[in-house]
Amino acid sequence: MARIPRYLSISAAIDEAIGDDRLQPGMVLVEDPLARHFNTSRTTIRKALNVLFEQQKISRFNGRGFLVGSDANLSPNRAPIEPLLFNAASATPAPRSISNQDQILPQLRQSLIRALPFGPFRISEAELSETYQVSRTVIRETLSQLRSTGLVRKNEKSNWVLGPLSAHEVRNHYELRIILEPVALSQSIPNLDASVVEDAWQNLQRLCSAPSDADESQLAEIENELHVRLLSGCRNEQLLSVLRASSLVLAVNEMFRALVGSGQDNELLIREHLSVVEALRDGDLAAAANALELHLVQARDRTCRRLKTLSVLKSPAVPVYLAHEPLSVNQALLA
Repeated sequence: MARIPRYLSISAAIDEAIGDDRLQPGMVLVEDPLARHFNTSRTTIRKALNVLFEQQKISRFNGRGFLVGSDANLSPNRAPIEPLLFNAASATPAPRSISNQDQILPQLRQSLIRALPFGPFRISEAELSETYQVSRTVIRETLSQLRSTGLVRKNEKSNWVLGPLSAHEVRNHYELRIILEPVALSQSIPNLDASVVEDAWQNLQRLCSAPSDADESQLAEIENELHVRLLSGCRNEQLLSVLRASSLVLAVNEMFRALVGSGQDNELLIREHLSVVEALRDGDLAAAANALELHLVQARDRTCRRLKTLSVLKSPAVPVYLAHEPLSVNQALLA
């Protein structure tokens, strides 16, 4: 029997929740919370939501996400939807089991980010395969995707390795982004729909009212909007490839938010992002590129200062697929 594509099973589950009136007209469906709920990627969620949109089960509106129902003029209701999505008697079980790379990637990435400051670790393909009950091929493909973002690497023995994390390495990644990311932004924006900038601006405006209350997922979302979505129109694939390989800095900031919180840095981060997006909204690419460069310089300095606090963190229990790896001489010098 052919396997149903995951995005179709997710769209069917959401459709059932709408049909059962658990999701009421006007409720807002946003990619990121749904991706976390289903342990899948935003791309898969986007495809599932497009299916529902084409079926007129949800509608676009002047804001981020979709409204439940066909009436785009309803007042948006942004109440949490995760508790409402499924019930025990549902005829369409919540498709949350881990079974392929698309589902494994976000969960594994989060686990590795939380372990990053306590490395280096050797990553066992066999243990990962056992943990997720998938083939070594799927595990290898997943790790290769994480390698392309700079989170994991292969050592001289071709073992998968996480860390060590050093201020020297983080600073080097930031230096690359400071030079290249403003160029990518300037090349990207003319190729993007104006709604991408508008969505980013509205998201930041919502956070401006209470920046200290912004949670980890909201901050991760605005980071992704600025450093990934707004660059996605760049046609220089070599440039984007270098930036993807320097995404370790984004993972490091996620790590700090997950382990020690963000606190007073929230307002600085939001304000810096807003300066870039408002310049884009005004059509001033040069000002946006300058604001992005300034943000990256300030983010580099903040991150390197915060790395000094890692020594006081107590190493937690780590997953069975991670084993401590001794530092090489060069790594010890840079740590």
